[in-house]
Amino acid sequence: ELCIFSLCAVIVIFSFFVRLCRVDGHSMDDTLSHGEMLVVSDVFYTPSRGDIIVFHQTGNQNQDVYSGSSLNEPVVKRVIATAGEWLNVEYIDGRLKVTVWDSNMENMRVLDEPYAKYSGAALSDPTGYHTYPLQIPEGYVFVMGDNRWHSSDSRSSLIGLVDTRRILGHALMRLTPFDKIGAVD
Repeated sequence: ELCIFSLCAVIVIFSFFVRLCRVDGHSMDDTLSHGEMLVVSDVFYTPSRGDIIVFHQTGNQNQDVYSGSSLNEPVVKRVIATAGEWLNVEYIDGRLKVTVWDSNMENMRVLDEPYAKYSGAALSDPTGYHTYPLQIPEGYVFVMGDNRWHSSDSRSSLIGLVDTRRILGHALMRLTPFDKIGAVD
């Protein structure tokens, strides 16, 4: 009876509260690596700046040019700006300067992004196809990969702004590899 109860509990938990997702590609290096398994949950979740989210990008059968993965697979990125916020992305001295304001264009904050990685050659237009400053519409978030030069994210028309209805949840913890089990920053 205990085994059957335990199995039912696991099924309920993984059906309604959490799911497993695999990191596909190198857009989140060095925070997350290709092939790592994540525990993701959307229970009582509202996207916040800095969260690592998993979302399902549908309607585009193209390949992500950086990871080679189909964009019908779950995509892992970091939330940079949320609905109502204003965003500016500038290319300065080989890095991106990301500035966010609240909906009234007050409380300007240049993001401190110690997780951002800049290796290899910069993209042809590292700020992307948007015109800045950009206000994030209601129901959307702006996301970027931590490996800035090797990420298809909201800067590209391939992904663009992410509809919050497509978010599967935020990454709670890493399950594999076993020597890295723990919370995701």
